[in-house]
Amino acid sequence: LGIMPRYFYQGTKPITEFEVYHGWDQDVKKWFIELNICCHGKGNVVQWYDNEEEYLLCLRKYTH
Repeated sequence: LGIMPRYFYQGTKPITEFEVYHGWDQDVKKWFIELNICCHGKGNVVQWYDNEEEYLLCLRKYTH
């Protein structure tokens, strides 16, 4: 099997609409923040956190 090429593009369109799902994952035993970018098709970004303090600090970036 061949290696899949990877391309980089620096986008300039601002993301003005997104959904934030967050909380404690009981299976993984970690805090998470999941961003769903609504207006640009389907795509999610998930960030995992080992402690609640770090999680809450990053959550403020998306909710305030």
